[in-house]
Amino acid sequence: MKENVALKAGNLDLRYQEGFIRYVRLGNLEVIRMINHAVRDHNWGTIPMKIRDEKVEVEPHSFHISYLASFLKGDIDFELNCEISGNEDGTLDFVYDGLAKKDFRKNRIGFTVLHPIQSCQGKKVRIVHPDGKASEGRFPVDISPHQPFFDIKEMHWKLTDGVDVSLVFEGDVFETEDQRNWTDASYKTYCTPLGKPYPVTLKKGDRIQQKAHLRVDAAGTSLKASEEHPIQIYLQGQKLGRPEFGIELKSGTDRALILQALQELSPDFWRISLELDDDIGPALELLKEVQRTETAVELCVFSDRQHPGSDLEELKSYFGSVKRMMLFGDSHKTTPTSWIKAISKLRKSFPKISIIGGTDAFFTELNRDPVDASDLDGVTYSINPQVHAFDDASLIETLEAQAYTVHSAKKLFPAKKIIVSPVTFHMRWNPNATEAGKKLRQPTGWKDPRQFSFFGACWFLISLKYLSESGAHSVTYFELTGDSGWLKSKGSDILKSPIYGLREEIKSFSQVINTTSNQPFLVDSIGFKNADESALLVVNWTDMKQTVSVPKEFAALRVCQKWDTEFGKFDWEEMKGLQNLEFDELMPKSLTWFGG
Repeated sequence: MKENVALKAGNLDLRYQEGFIRYVRLGNLEVIRMINHAVRDHNWGTIPMKIRDEKVEVEPHSFHISYLASFLKGDIDFELNCEISGNEDGTLDFVYDGLAKKDFRKNRIGFTVLHPIQSCQGKKVRIVHPDGKASEGRFPVDISPHQPFFDIKEMHWKLTDGVDVSLVFEGDVFETEDQRNWTDASYKTYCTPLGKPYPVTLKKGDRIQQKAHLRVDAAGTSLKASEEHPIQIYLQGQKLGRPEFGIELKSGTDRALILQALQELSPDFWRISLELDDDIGPALELLKEVQRTETAVELCVFSDRQHPGSDLEELKSYFGSVKRMMLFGDSHKTTPTSWIKAISKLRKSFPKISIIGGTDAFFTELNRDPVDASDLDGVTYSINPQVHAFDDASLIETLEAQAYTVHSAKKLFPAKKIIVSPVTFHMRWNPNATEAGKKLRQPTGWKDPRQFSFFGACWFLISLKYLSESGAHSVTYFELTGDSGWLKSKGSDILKSPIYGLREEIKSFSQVINTTSNQPFLVDSIGFKNADESALLVVNWTDMKQTVSVPKEFAALRVCQKWDTEFGKFDWEEMKGLQNLEFDELMPKSLTWFGG
């Protein structure tokens, strides 16, 4: 299977990766983020694709790709024949022919097209509908809670003066959603409108045939890529206070590990969950334990009771360390009205505790069903980067979209604190699952070894960048222990994750410096400052050396490409003799520390 192949279609540049088309560009202008396809099961799970018989034929200004693919998981057995053509006239054709090998339920099968935010935001779009009639709209600026475009057969928009883009679909009706709701940095045009009933049973022998045709007209326009120029890192000059920093604690966490993390990670607070409708004993013991350490607590209270405020009053003695109370329902996606009605009573019982509402799920739930925040101190939602895609490149793309959620939350809830809690590497529970008999907050149990990798540490660092720069008041990252945590057990040993080591390195900095990269999917950065020093940390996401221009006041001090698991430390290489460099060559897949 081809990992990452550079291709051309006329004057378009693009990449082919694992069956899909990515980063269609005209010069430095991104036209399309991705053209892909997916099989989504009855719970919106994405079924892995296995490619075979792949053929890639490349010409100087055109290409042809074909492959067969299978989707096998549980009851699902689906076969696919794909052909992708890039033509010298600057057009692309993606043809899809699928066959159900047995009966199974599905929510969606077929094409999706991802439109880049920065190129498309606010641009007018003309939609041609299946009946031939046309309507006009715009790509949303703020995150749209609902689909901006429906009933699509064709899309036409002007990317910039002299550059017109057209998409024509066959085989299904399409619509568009704003994927920033789930921290994907794109608008997504997808097949099978959500207004149609789902799940639907696909019968053995049923075929799904689709075609997507992309055309970019840029007659008389000269847009050339400036690949010979270095990637630019800019200082925006603004110094920002860092968000409050928290870590999730689960019941039963060893006291010695809590004390160790307090000393080495210096969290501002612990996130603790209190399930009022379940056995509350373990959570109360954890609250007592944390109270002894005199560390603040972000307490997430879940209940569907009609009068939950009265129940909390009885537990007041356990709340000595609680600084913030987050109110959720156990079977509601957003804070239910029973909690909203209890706020005045909670204010009297807990006058020093901030009251927060919102969702324990994605920003989309808060965006589509905003809580009444009149009497709240702030609103909250969680973030994870793996809702629609799971490869490294897609996880990197989600980082800038985290900032969009904060900006949109501020517009939805002016003057309210924005609490992002928690940030996790994988989905903890699926608010859109349709399986009968399962409770809403059914844990997925999903794990991802990349959270304990050097890549995971860099992802954490740049997530902190975007959430800090966008003005989040507070951010909670990960669980303290376990495969989805900062620490995990291996036999009798406790292993530190690279994220743990990186937090130790940066915890002394009290401010974030606003920085910008002109190619953040290749190289990104975060700046820090305290009273004594400043630092610029630059991540090269790619597996190639990258030439980068950094501000003159910074000099390369050390570089790291891996985490030493055995000794629990980064393998930093000192950059001796390099002072006041404006240009520097970054090692592949590395983190470089520049001192100011």
